[in-house]
Amino acid sequence: MPSKYAGQSTIFDDEEVLSEDWTPDDLPERDDEINQLESAFAPATRGAGADNVFLYGKAGQGKTAAAQVELSELEYHAENESDILDLTTLFVSCEDLTTSFQVVNQIVYQLTGERMNGLSTSEAFDRMFEEFNKIGGTIILVLDEIDNIGTDDKILYSIPRARSKGYVNEDVYPSIVGISNNLKWRDNLSPKVKDSLYDESVHFVPYDAKQLGEILERRAEKAFIDEDVLGNDVIPIASAFAAQDKGSARQAIGYLRKAAKLASSKGDETVTESHVREAEALIEKERVEEGMRGLTTQGHLALAATTALELSNDTPARTKIIYGIYKTMAKKIDVNILAMRRMRDQLHDLDMQGIMIRSEFNDGSQGGHYYKYELGIETEAAVSVLSNISRLDEIDLNSIESAHR
Repeated sequence: MPSKYAGQSTIFDDEEVLSEDWTPDDLPERDDEINQLESAFAPATRGAGADNVFLYGKAGQGKTAAAQVELSELEYHAENESDILDLTTLFVSCEDLTTSFQVVNQIVYQLTGERMNGLSTSEAFDRMFEEFNKIGGTIILVLDEIDNIGTDDKILYSIPRARSKGYVNEDVYPSIVGISNNLKWRDNLSPKVKDSLYDESVHFVPYDAKQLGEILERRAEKAFIDEDVLGNDVIPIASAFAAQDKGSARQAIGYLRKAAKLASSKGDETVTESHVREAEALIEKERVEEGMRGLTTQGHLALAATTALELSNDTPARTKIIYGIYKTMAKKIDVNILAMRRMRDQLHDLDMQGIMIRSEFNDGSQGGHYYKYELGIETEAAVSVLSNISRLDEIDLNSIESAHR
């Protein structure tokens, strides 16, 4: 008897093509940006070392993929066509790295397999440059999500000036490709880093619906068993949803993948518009729930107070009503109580994230101008998330809403 997994997918041919980790061979929608990268890397082919370059733009705009595509081209040239270019490339994700020391530690680990425990920052830099001297030639470091290191920008100053400062030998040409989703981060760097780091800056503007549709078409051609799997409206709708929100290819691909998985799990042989709409709703729900889980304790308390009022059918509610319940909860778990003005800021942030809905009211000269708040999500979803926050274990939403009533 066959298992329940036998013959499950009647839709996918290569599902990995729709994953975040899959890198396409080319990015025609980013030809202009890739040409700028080519210009930055070209000096290395002439024995002068690559320029430093900064790629910035919102998430899902192809920054990392563009760097990978162009570096692959450069690596091919170095290996097969050039007698001059001795190339080493390193990709470092700074997602969980917050200091220059941690970045240097990761670079050395990639080169040697060793961690630099117990070394000072200065000693760690010396070790990194020592390894660069062993390698020699052109060394291009891609630092993805570089903004996570914040103001600890020593690495961004030291590597571009390594040759002029004598940190590396004359035959070593290190450079940096910095990638950031934070459009303002570069503006906050110290003047000496700005002066030394970026010879080129490449801005990746959000994709429009047409570009997203073309990206999905290419992915779909590889991901599904044949072109008849997708209904005519699937790619246009997935592209439109993403274009209206963030202009993110990652988001558009996520909608398509989720829609196809929904169709596959239901045994449907065709992905339809309804699957895309259901996928968009589910992904948005997951995004909001993830946002709720990531709130600060004060944010969780603001959400909990509003949820308690929601359970007692007393929303939309004014800030002072929510604030009264918030104070009760804060005292219950021994948390510092914010001023009402600060609580108003918390509620506004929740509205901005789509977790709450803020409505504006004006009662004229008698009541004046004010706001009321209610949940922008299903009450059950808020209760579910809050019940799994250990800091709130002593809070019973139902007993608090009963006391209020």
